Amino acid sequence: MARVVVDVMPKPEILDPQGKAVTGALARLGFAGMSVRQGKRFELEVQGEVTEERLAEVRRAAETLLANTVIETFDVRVEPAPASAAEDNDAEDNDGADDNAAEENTADENEAESAEEAELTAQAG
Repeated sequence: MARVVVDVMPKPEILDPQGKAVTGALARLGFAGMSVRQGKRFELEVQGEVTEERLAEVRRAAETLLANTVIETFDVRVEPAPASAAEDNDAEDNDGADDNAAEENTADENEAESAEEAELTAQAG
């Protein structure tokens, strides 16, 4: 399954009140010298191979529904497919094993530090 992204932005000559509001907020927060135009991002999961015909179909969908072409422009691009659910689960399982090992090492280190502190306290007393 492939991911096709449609980015929709207001045309340059169209006022962008949301972008102006974000620009003003950034300036008030100390992020000067930035100008923002706000748009939309659509992610489409496409079954099968992404061919030129399939991309043309996505462009037609963007023109018909996703963008108001009177006041907005859009760009269609293909992104790498997300990892499958099985791969995600395997990655989580491996991460969990690494996390458990790290937790065990930390517990061992904490025990060693506690023993050292107890010994120092006993010597001081």
